[in-house]
Amino acid sequence: MTALLEARRRRQGGQILVLFTFALVAMLAMLALVFDGAGAVTLRRQMQNAGDAGALAAVNTIQTLTPRTCSATSGPPPGAPQTAVLTAARAAVRQTIPSLSDAQIAVTCPTGWDNFAVQVALTAPSRTYFGGAIGLTAIQVSTSSQAVNGVITSSLYSIVMLDPYNAGYPNGRRGCPSVLISGGPSITLEGSMAIDSACPAASGGALGTNGNSATLTFTNSSKIVMMGDFVPGPLTISPTPLTQQPYIKDPLLGISPMPTIATVSASKMTLSGSTTILQPGTYVGGIQMKNSAKAYLMPGIYVMKGGGFDLGAQNAVYSLPSGATTTSDSTWAADCPVATCGVLIYNTAGTGNGAGAAMGQLTVGAGATLKLRPYAPNADLTGSRVLEYENLLFWQDASPVPTSTAAQPVVALNGGGNVDISGTVYAPSAQVTMGGGSGGSGGATDVTVQFIAWDMTFSGNSSFAFRYRRNTFAKPIDYGLIQ
Repeated sequence: MTALLEARRRRQGGQILVLFTFALVAMLAMLALVFDGAGAVTLRRQMQNAGDAGALAAVNTIQTLTPRTCSATSGPPPGAPQTAVLTAARAAVRQTIPSLSDAQIAVTCPTGWDNFAVQVALTAPSRTYFGGAIGLTAIQVSTSSQAVNGVITSSLYSIVMLDPYNAGYPNGRRGCPSVLISGGPSITLEGSMAIDSACPAASGGALGTNGNSATLTFTNSSKIVMMGDFVPGPLTISPTPLTQQPYIKDPLLGISPMPTIATVSASKMTLSGSTTILQPGTYVGGIQMKNSAKAYLMPGIYVMKGGGFDLGAQNAVYSLPSGATTTSDSTWAADCPVATCGVLIYNTAGTGNGAGAAMGQLTVGAGATLKLRPYAPNADLTGSRVLEYENLLFWQDASPVPTSTAAQPVVALNGGGNVDISGTVYAPSAQVTMGGGSGGSGGATDVTVQFIAWDMTFSGNSSFAFRYRRNTFAKPIDYGLIQ
């Protein structure tokens, strides 16, 4: 009996030892998970911060190099980073984690960002204290950071409408539709049309058409894409607009604010029946032209600080290079070279009371002549020379933003005049209207213009041909972390 009890005690002792061993392993695994895992998370946070700093330091270097790109070989895909880019990234990383070797800091030029982006990938082992007991000697940690600093080529869009759909706004301002084709205009698009309005079919859809006499022609495989629905009307659109598409970000959302430009006129300027050479600067109260007035615009930025720019019937505006004093419709194209003849007309509200306090309208009236090249930084006589503004032509301040009770003045391009313009028209909070015979002689518009606006309306019986030339549109500098 005694021997039997002794044997049972030995068996129980062996079972307890096995159970204790399993419990100890489980505890060590838990300690490894809690303490060693926490150490790996902390290291990863440090590495991510270091990688972000390295990527930003590298792209800050890009704009000082020749060429101003991550790699001297553009590709695609881009080649190896330039030496200065590599050096800047590694130095910035080691400000946070000095122990990382070159092999642990991988610097590359990622695709998809026109060779203006830098990727910094870091790898390092995180020490373990309890993991060794379960065969885990180190936890490998990896991070990836990307930053960009350069002019990124935008998608091929001739028209981008930013109205997201506001069901509570008054009728006609809800984004139902955001683009309206009314009457009998003929529209040709070399670039696509993007409509951000999510207006549902029950409310009329994001694109509206009235009448069947209009025509809409697409070239270059362009199309219409929209977030909301399309309700087919009498106008046949082919290819059929694509609905429920992703939101298109405002291509100029991050553009730098307008700098302070010296005042040329402290009150509203009225040009009546005369020929005037205008200098770039701020025009408080805006500019009004009437009675067959003619104005020549020298290169630079024209700020309409309240009052807008009213180009009335039978008046004419031409951009010219510095020093030029005259031109004609037949010679303007040669008289006004692209690189030395550009202007930007910026429309905003004034400040304080009195003249110039309210934002006015940008208007091209019936029978007017408008011949303008878009902004060329190197020719800007104001001295501002903002690279981001290159190829901007009209810019209406985004503030005040539309509300259920207030809308910005419309950007109106109407009439049967003679229009030769190029560049980007940027009115992120305003509607653009194109009607009558706006544009070329005989009511035909053949322009290389990109529209980025809130809403847009085509009307009348004019022909509108929107040529897409990527190099003639605004190309803002994208800067910052992208991953």
